[in-house]
Amino acid sequence: MSIIYDELETDIIIKKLTGKNEIVPQDNFSVSTVNIKMLDSLDKMNKTSVNRSYRPIQSDGLKNKVTCLFKRLVRRMTFWLIEPCMIQQTDYNSANNIFSAEVNYQINSINSRLETVPELDTRIAEMSEKMTEKISEMNRYIEKTDKHISDNEKYISEMEKSMNTMRNTLENFNMTFSQSGEDSIIQYICNTLGRKIETYLDLGANHAFYLSNTYNFYTQGARGVLVEANPELARELIEKRPEDIVVNKCIAEKSGEKLDFYIMNGDGLSTTDYQSALNFIKENPALAITKTISIDSVTINEIIDLYFPDSAPDIMNIDIEGMELTILKMTDFEKFRPLIIICEMINYQNGLPNSPKNAKILELMRKNDYREFAFTGINSIFIDTRQEVINL
Repeated sequence: MSIIYDELETDIIIKKLTGKNEIVPQDNFSVSTVNIKMLDSLDKMNKTSVNRSYRPIQSDGLKNKVTCLFKRLVRRMTFWLIEPCMIQQTDYNSANNIFSAEVNYQINSINSRLETVPELDTRIAEMSEKMTEKISEMNRYIEKTDKHISDNEKYISEMEKSMNTMRNTLENFNMTFSQSGEDSIIQYICNTLGRKIETYLDLGANHAFYLSNTYNFYTQGARGVLVEANPELARELIEKRPEDIVVNKCIAEKSGEKLDFYIMNGDGLSTTDYQSALNFIKENPALAITKTISIDSVTINEIIDLYFPDSAPDIMNIDIEGMELTILKMTDFEKFRPLIIICEMINYQNGLPNSPKNAKILELMRKNDYREFAFTGINSIFIDTRQEVINL
């Protein structure tokens, strides 16, 4: 009787040795770890796992046949008794091998983990060293930053001191754009009276800011109407003083007429009066009429009715060659009373002017309750005494 060998043991051992055992991870085994002697032993175990030896019992004659039969019976009975023990032993060995394989797997796992501990310690040490370097680098950066912050705070403090000094200087510094400081005088008048310039009417505005009696107040937020007959200067005014209203017409006694306008090569001398233009050239041979154009006329009262119907501007500046007295005569001072009027008072002279003031203008202004506060050698600055008394 042959014993069928249980192949479970063999499969487990083969899989374990070749790295195919499901219990033991394949990574724990490699070809280099297979023990050749173990494979030889396994092969021998397979061959000897079942007793396959068979010894024939021969008989000659009746007596021998009885003896042979008895021997065969004994052998069969003996095998019947021994076979369960062999099967039990085989089951035990199979279970023992499975248990041993699991134990080996656990041992290998522990050993593998133990093997990674030194490497882990090394990596931790490297990371610790790198972290220490980063912390040192950050500390150095913080030190530099603190120094920069300290330097910046010192620089800011110095800048604040400089700005305060500059501010104090500017507060005591009067910026002027006028020909002879007329805007500074007006600023002084307003500061004394507690008034702020908010509106103006500039007749003969000329340049946007050069030699302008109103531009300083434009920079402070005041707005107004600029009347300028020269188209080129009017375009400059529109571009550089966009918040103001620019009227490109000439002031005259009648409105709606086409008048010849003589453009001179000298600032503020262009005029509709041809004789005045010739007088300018006679006084200063460097002057010349560069162009003659036709321009629409408008009266001072039309300007007032259109742009100042409810209240007069704070300042009215008049710089129209030969037209100052005419404009003042046309003005209804009972309805239209600017606080300050600036008026050119002398005829044109080449060089430093020393002509007498226009007495007719002085008398007209006095009759209308305007007093001459200052004379700059070119312009007189008049204050409305009615408003001056009220403010005082």
